[in-house]
Amino acid sequence: MNLTKKTYVLTGFMRLLVLLVVVITSLFSCSKSINYPVEPESLGSGNVKWSESQTSDGWTSVSNEDGTTLGYSKKSGLQLIQVDGYAFKDLNRNNMLDRFEDWHLDFETRAKAMVDEIPVEQMMGMKMNPFGGWRVNPDSLDNIIKKSLDVGYRQLRAPRGGSADARTKVNWNNMVQEYIESLDNIVCIPVVWIDDPRSGDVSNWPSNLALAATFDPEIGAQYGRMMSEEWRAMGISMQVATQMDLATEPRWKRIPGTFGEDPALSMDMARAIINGWQSTYDEAGNDLGWGKHSVNNQMKHFSGDGAAEGGRESHTRDGEYNVFPGGQFFTHVLPFFACMDLPGKTKTVSAAMTNYSVGIEADGSPVGGERVGSSYSQYKINHLLREKYSWDGYILTDFGILTSKNYGVENLTPIEKRLAVLTAGCDAFGGEGSDRQKSIELAMEAYELGVANLGKEKMDEIMKKSTERILRTHFNIGIVDNPYLSIEVAESTYKKPKHEVAAHQAHLKSVVMLKNRNGIIHKAEPEATKPKVYIPRLYTAATGGWRRTPASAEPGFDLEAAGKYYDVLTDKLTDKYTGPADDKGNPTLSPNDIIRASKEEIVKCDFAIVRITSPQNGNPTFDESGGMRDDGREPDDIEEQRQKYTYLPISLQYRPYTANSEFVRKESLGGDMIEVTEHSADAETKKLIKENRSYFGKTGIITNESHLDLVLNTASVANKVVVAVDASSPMVLGEFEKDVDAILLGFGGGRTAWLPDEVFLEIISGEVEPSGLLPLQMPANMETVEAQFEDVPRDMECYVDSEGHTYDFAFGLNWSGVISDERTAKYNVPPIVGEAPE
Repeated sequence: MNLTKKTYVLTGFMRLLVLLVVVITSLFSCSKSINYPVEPESLGSGNVKWSESQTSDGWTSVSNEDGTTLGYSKKSGLQLIQVDGYAFKDLNRNNMLDRFEDWHLDFETRAKAMVDEIPVEQMMGMKMNPFGGWRVNPDSLDNIIKKSLDVGYRQLRAPRGGSADARTKVNWNNMVQEYIESLDNIVCIPVVWIDDPRSGDVSNWPSNLALAATFDPEIGAQYGRMMSEEWRAMGISMQVATQMDLATEPRWKRIPGTFGEDPALSMDMARAIINGWQSTYDEAGNDLGWGKHSVNNQMKHFSGDGAAEGGRESHTRDGEYNVFPGGQFFTHVLPFFACMDLPGKTKTVSAAMTNYSVGIEADGSPVGGERVGSSYSQYKINHLLREKYSWDGYILTDFGILTSKNYGVENLTPIEKRLAVLTAGCDAFGGEGSDRQKSIELAMEAYELGVANLGKEKMDEIMKKSTERILRTHFNIGIVDNPYLSIEVAESTYKKPKHEVAAHQAHLKSVVMLKNRNGIIHKAEPEATKPKVYIPRLYTAATGGWRRTPASAEPGFDLEAAGKYYDVLTDKLTDKYTGPADDKGNPTLSPNDIIRASKEEIVKCDFAIVRITSPQNGNPTFDESGGMRDDGREPDDIEEQRQKYTYLPISLQYRPYTANSEFVRKESLGGDMIEVTEHSADAETKKLIKENRSYFGKTGIITNESHLDLVLNTASVANKVVVAVDASSPMVLGEFEKDVDAILLGFGGGRTAWLPDEVFLEIISGEVEPSGLLPLQMPANMETVEAQFEDVPRDMECYVDSEGHTYDFAFGLNWSGVISDERTAKYNVPPIVGEAPE
């Protein structure tokens, strides 16, 4: 009785206390119940709850008691206002506190409120995402960047390049933000720096595929947490990633950016990584939600780009079509859907990027009834993503969809294309805006066309809603209140030692050991003498294009790094090269310029370590003379290009592959609709037929067949051979597996397929036990590759090696044998299948 009474009294007291707090908060702070705009007080009057100080980086920091820290430049002309003793930035220069200026309010409320202040021309500027501009002057702003900012560009590429050190990035950011504050003709919205996954100036983490090979989402979460801290120290707050396409087509070029082919593993890895990127954490590891270390992520490429017909990549027109012969379009949507429900306080992924592709069902009909790329698809964006999945995040199209990658809408005018993108539900144009004035003019003409077609009320609704979504990615990370950077923070965060250590451990856990005959790779013996090993030079041919590199023939591992573990024998080079002359007339390196170690030297070694890359394909679409097709052509020469080029198979084996088995499609599922004229005695009839992109009977082009020769030649003379493969895709391992003693697969780091040397060396030497598992299947041969469906996970016949092991999904060896643990128990089950939402 007494206990009940005390509980009742305490409960009543708590209710009274909560009510009192609510009343005080509503009266004392700038809450949603306030009628905006609010008349400010004189700066410094009354009970002042803020103070400011000049930073060593030249901007002013404003600290509010138990509130948000503001940043601005006194030189810019932007002013502070004071309400209830707190300081706020007067972003629209009206000397009043507006709802979007009130940092007490949540970011959704502020973004929605700001839209009403922005004229349509500035909204259009915010929809531009020009590519490039990575190299910057660290001391001044050029006219190009000023013109971009003048017309409202607020999503720009982050500085890169050799000159972009921490100081340059900080100075550049601060100059840009100060310039924006000085503009009095538009609302003050800071720039968001965006970028693809970076390397070089951030800690060196594994690729997505390598992270998936750990089968440990917590490692992915750690990667996201640490990398976001480094990015924000450089001012980058929008990642054009995370890529989560399902790698169900083993020939597809972009597999290294995925989390493999299994839906469940991909879903778990994507959720963990994005949650880590978007949330800010305190020193104890507690999730604080959006904050100073948060980076917005664009899940890409919605609605999934991994079901590429024949493995052809959609960045060029030969890869225009995703195909779903197994009817699993919605399985490819699963990772995206999973990231709409994050385990942390940011709740959902904040942004997305569309894919280029046109989706084709098994019967040849287009997905959703629209034979257009995803950026133009009402079904994929407005109907599926916006309505059925109830996701209202920011959508940026992939880059170039208005020009060379305008699949299915080639006949629309430039103005019609822009309007089609906006009405489909996308918010901004990727790669658009290099010509600032022309871009804005075309976009405004698209707006006027929308007004004419839809009415002003509807078109303004589209413009405001899409701008609101963009603005959320400015407000949620806090840069509207403080867009400025600190050189001290940037330099101290650059490749943090603890981040590098964690990244290295992640690399080690990503390596998959496929074969280990007689335990050649085993735990290192203490105080053992260094084994003598042969590491042959690997010839790499010169490459053309914008990433031109000369031919090289380096040992598979850095000799100094390998020397820590082994007494190393390698090959020599001739004094004079005999290859074709370069543009300066000097002879270049030829494979014949490598002087291989003698058989007598090699057999004295304990074993050989041969490092190779998985089979690399030349361009799968060539003209009759062997030249590569141009992927930047404009719509008016598509028919000419179509007639000029032929399609070649993409191969996963080193030796020449001719696609002539019964499993090769003689009629492609995808293909453009071509108008043809049929003649009869009475008349001419025009009709549409589907282009046939079959490669039946054609032979693929492999550029590194010599890697297989190197393995086999070494195996013919060495006592034992360990092969370390830098793999960018599945491969047919039967070409050399039986001839070697051990095989290790590494899936690279960042944007490269190459694993750091030390990672392979630590595992081969027995310093670290391998623990990685295959995130995708290794095919038995090219016939099973042709027989599988591009959209179906894990549907190949897998390779069985000479030890009786099947190289299937989730397979891997450690020192003891086949790995069987909680990871394999969880994920090595039949793949899940997605279903259409009701």
